[in-house]
Amino acid sequence: MITSLTVPYVDVSAGSLTFRPDAPSMPVLDQIDRDAGPLRLSLRLLGASHQAVVATPDGLIAETLAYRDDLTPDLPDRFSQRVGSWRHRYTCEVEQLTVPELRARVRELHARSEEADLLIGVFGERPDAITALEVTGIAPLSWRTVHTYPQHGQIVTTTGAVAPAG
Repeated sequence: MITSLTVPYVDVSAGSLTFRPDAPSMPVLDQIDRDAGPLRLSLRLLGASHQAVVATPDGLIAETLAYRDDLTPDLPDRFSQRVGSWRHRYTCEVEQLTVPELRARVRELHARSEEADLLIGVFGERPDAITALEVTGIAPLSWRTVHTYPQHGQIVTTTGAVAPAG
């Protein structure tokens, strides 16, 4: 599904992002919710940012990737946390692309926009500026996000997963 975003495009580059596992809930523009056994995933579109919240029998697991003017930017490649008997793993990759390469990747996502487990937020005045959220698996529960910054030729791709800790 494609959602047109009317909020200002404030994330200026990958270098302006902050990852937080403990951020409070933020205003949600759209979301995907999925159940996976005892887990409940809420993938939340926060403009050019995202928040993933997983309700487990042992408590909440969260990841937030957002521009926060009150925090120093921090974008780790990897992060892992444990909540009770559940393990959350997060990865992040920043790619530098040419304009044609970035536009091709955006077109690939648009071509899949009818898929039930994919939500794409598009900034009206910047069609190549998107945030895409996708549920990629149920067992184990996993997701992927894509954030594009066409003015810098950057794509930030994150993956997240929650599974029993082993």
